[in-house]
Amino acid sequence: MTNSSSVEWLVIDAGVGYAMSVADAATTRLRADIANKVSQGVKLGAPVFWRYELTSILTKSLHFGQLSEASAWQALELSSEIAIALVSPDDELVRQAYAWTLRLKRAAAYDSFYLALAQRLGCELWTVDHKLFKAVGAPWVRYVGSAEGKIP
Repeated sequence: MTNSSSVEWLVIDAGVGYAMSVADAATTRLRADIANKVSQGVKLGAPVFWRYELTSILTKSLHFGQLSEASAWQALELSSEIAIALVSPDDELVRQAYAWTLRLKRAAAYDSFYLALAQRLGCELWTVDHKLFKAVGAPWVRYVGSAEGKIP
């Protein structure tokens, strides 16, 4: 993929946002990798609903006892400090996401918006969703979850 602008981008899904917000040993390496990219001038990007998804992941983790209420709240606060450009969909991005959803034979289009945005920006998509990674099978979609698939 080629980036048509002078800004280098990295699209991250909400699961990566979760990993950046929750302090645990399994996410240390990922946080360091992203911090390194950002220090090199790479801009983080995601669809506009990224914060909604991240909040949902945190409340789900709280509900199922994976995080304490204090930890979930702290992660929510930390997530607001992530410098990420949230992109609203225009008609073309919607069409591209729709096409990805059909191509992947999915019922919902959320993941497809991440794919369409990464394509538009000519950059990688980092995900902790192993099923998405395997379904797309493209070198610009990078699986950055744990070997056990525990993030989040």
